[in-house]
Amino acid sequence: MIPGEVKEFFSSQYGKSLLVKGQPGTGKTTFVFGVLDEICPEGNCVYISPRIDKSSDYGNYPWIEGDFNNNEDFLRMLASRIKVIWESSDTKPVIVVDSIDSLSIATTRSSDWESNKFELERLLFDFSRKVNADLIMITEQASVTSLDYLVDGVLFLEISEVFGRDIRKINLLKIRGVELSQSRYPFTLDGGHFRSFEPFTVSYPEQTQIPHPISDPEESRISTGIHDFDEILTGGYQKGSFNLFEITSGVGDSFYSLLLPTFINHLKLGRGLLSMPTEGTSVETEKRMISPFTGDDHFHGQFVGFEIRDLKGRIPAYIEPFSGNVYKDMDIFHKAKNEILRQYGSPVLDYIGLDSMEYNYGWENIGSIIGQMASITKTTDNVVLAVTKYGQRITESVAHMATTHWKFENVDKTLVVYGVVPKTGIFAVQMEFVSGYPQVSLIPMK
Repeated sequence: MIPGEVKEFFSSQYGKSLLVKGQPGTGKTTFVFGVLDEICPEGNCVYISPRIDKSSDYGNYPWIEGDFNNNEDFLRMLASRIKVIWESSDTKPVIVVDSIDSLSIATTRSSDWESNKFELERLLFDFSRKVNADLIMITEQASVTSLDYLVDGVLFLEISEVFGRDIRKINLLKIRGVELSQSRYPFTLDGGHFRSFEPFTVSYPEQTQIPHPISDPEESRISTGIHDFDEILTGGYQKGSFNLFEITSGVGDSFYSLLLPTFINHLKLGRGLLSMPTEGTSVETEKRMISPFTGDDHFHGQFVGFEIRDLKGRIPAYIEPFSGNVYKDMDIFHKAKNEILRQYGSPVLDYIGLDSMEYNYGWENIGSIIGQMASITKTTDNVVLAVTKYGQRITESVAHMATTHWKFENVDKTLVVYGVVPKTGIFAVQMEFVSGYPQVSLIPMK
């Protein structure tokens, strides 16, 4: 999947020229073949590379290779290929040069290949305009040259370090005739294919379906409800574990996408779920998000939510009202948990919004309570999912108690998650509802 702006750029009926820049190993060639997969479905392209073996995985497109004596010999061979494309198709040709630097060396007997490169660039540019072809040129020269001003578009691929981990980004430096929704996209080469990531959004379907639950991969663990996450955790959440999710600035409530499948799966397996929602989310909101994918029979009774309530108002049966006194409220919580355990057995899943606890009770009053909760949980088969948000004072102390510790970040509008404990690479979070229920993928940012 290439950025939408690049697709739109090449949708013109007139030939466009694109320069793809970046250091070796940043993914330029893989990106270009991703572009060809999108814009060359009829094979109306010509791929030129003196440096890549035609028998490789890249050799799926019409290819020009050879020992060219000079620029003129090369252009004559290219012209004959383009003529064949125009005679057999009404679709404009696409010419790919990978790379302009290596082609310049191949087409000159002189050691002064850089002078030849300037001439070759001009000839290719003029030729592509005359035959109305798209022209894509790859270069490993990151600095600005005269070619940057000549072409219609310039893209720069890079590998940068964020959060102590490498991540790939494509920068849209110039795209003539296209309105940019954003100028930079993270991408991955996982599986040997280029894939960039659009801004993370969630759109719930009008018609929902109830999924079949995912069984626990191992007896000592519970499934997260997400196949990819189960694999990362080598079998899901460990029974008797305290799992911390740290939400950084700019993420908002999108982190919930990784937790929702766990809640749904846990209830569908006939287990109990207790929730103290994070700030900005009510228990009623959680019901609206969860129950369409479980059915009321797997929600009422198995689910108990807690929040500070005025006892004079109407309170739904699935809500246990808190008073605002931390010690009284913890007694209410534990009584409700014991009743859930009596009815449904273990493992029970506790979802704790530590931001709401800190806001309602003060961070100085909840440290020992959370510590006790973590210690007790580790002697049972139950599982705790605790959420802290950017700027909370409790985060550092809670992190030392956690069995696992995960961080959510917003990288150029893409939701990503990575493990602090265990230490992992970065994963892009993708959520879809094509089957009528939430399905989450965690894609390695390689």
